[in-house]
Amino acid sequence: MTGRFPFRFRIIHRFIFSILLCVSTACCMDEARAQESDQPAVNRFDLPQLVKRAVAESPEIGEAQSALAASMSSLAAIRAAFYPRIEGTALIGPTERADEPLIVDNRITDPSRGMRLSNIGAFGRLDFTLTQPLYTFGRLSNQQNAARLGADAKQQEIAKTADSLALQVSRLYYALLLAQKGMDATLDADRFFDNAEQRIKSLLQVQSPNVSQSDLYMIEAFRTGILRSRVVAQKGIDTATFALRSIIHLPADVPFEIAPVPLEIEDAASEPLDAAIQQAYARRPEFRQLRDAVEASRYQREAAYSDLYPSFFLAIVGSLAGAPGRDRFDNPYIIDQFNHEYVGVVAGARWEFDFGIKKARISDADAQYRKMRHTQKKAEMNIPIQVAKARDETIEWEKSAQIYQRATTASRKWVVSAFTDFDMGVGTAENLLRAIEKYGENQADYIDALFHYHLAVLDLRYATGSIRETIVD
Repeated sequence: MTGRFPFRFRIIHRFIFSILLCVSTACCMDEARAQESDQPAVNRFDLPQLVKRAVAESPEIGEAQSALAASMSSLAAIRAAFYPRIEGTALIGPTERADEPLIVDNRITDPSRGMRLSNIGAFGRLDFTLTQPLYTFGRLSNQQNAARLGADAKQQEIAKTADSLALQVSRLYYALLLAQKGMDATLDADRFFDNAEQRIKSLLQVQSPNVSQSDLYMIEAFRTGILRSRVVAQKGIDTATFALRSIIHLPADVPFEIAPVPLEIEDAASEPLDAAIQQAYARRPEFRQLRDAVEASRYQREAAYSDLYPSFFLAIVGSLAGAPGRDRFDNPYIIDQFNHEYVGVVAGARWEFDFGIKKARISDADAQYRKMRHTQKKAEMNIPIQVAKARDETIEWEKSAQIYQRATTASRKWVVSAFTDFDMGVGTAENLLRAIEKYGENQADYIDALFHYHLAVLDLRYATGSIRETIVD
């Protein structure tokens, strides 16, 4: 018998690390999320259902939607600035009763009785101004375009968050699915050991020279490794299950299981690299968000420059005032502040001057625009690298999974052949256990490669901006 460690199920340990990594990067789990839900209990979830529920329950999505609502309110306020604005002031208060002045000997004489308590009356007055902007040198239009693009960027933020959630949930889904497959692999190997143990015990009862008591000890040693792997696999299943429950806000008392999908190996990286990169540029919400943000920053800079110029407007100005007890004095040269009415149309310009405030704002807006441009260039450089890396990893793990799949099939045939030779008396227990060990190793490597292959496919879909569309639609 060789001195190697029996039946190494390396995949289980890799699962635990991968699952814990998914949990730590996919969501900040909080025990408070295990709260009651108004939705009825659901026993079985497929991947699209998990993604839809995670998006619907996500506080990050809610936060992004609130930010979008705020941006839309700002856009509505700027659009309203194109329409007339009405300002009015209403006053009411006491005033002295007065009679119309008389001219006696070419002198103006006031016939009023003077300031007495009985001579006090009341007056009311309404002043209003309706202002319509005419030309602002692009200030309003630039602010509107900046607000519109800012709202578009917030919309892309929602899509980006949803894509990130789709990737996180998908990683956890496949981690759980492959951990369950790893558990099945340990049960499959354990059945082989049961068969081997029964055969050896039967041969020991008839005192066959082909077996010895030490063969049973070897089986027990191999079985210990499988039992340990089963415990670790169960830990991986529990960890992934808890993470999925947390991210979809599923109460702990609701039964939960995932609907498995065929773990097939397909040519996921068949699209040429250049086409995948162009797809990423066109569909990645991060890139579209950044593009909108750059344009919004440019319009904000233009609006800052517009503040250097005057704003032209048209206005309707009017005033109404009345004071019972005061005589009216209609004279175009003298306006009675307590008894009058007038309305008129005027055109004007408003121009503000300061000592460096506008210049500082322009410098800040220009710096922000240049910063966004550099960020965009950086993204344009990083996206092809990200797509190429995900594509290369997909191809690598696709070939590895195919190789280990063939090796698993071959090693299983070896196990069947070793059992046949052992039953016929031409094979040894050591050869049989070595075949089972190799079958377990190849199966573990196949599951490991399959797990990383599906993660690489998810990363490629995320990099090209098609993660949600390939899962949900």
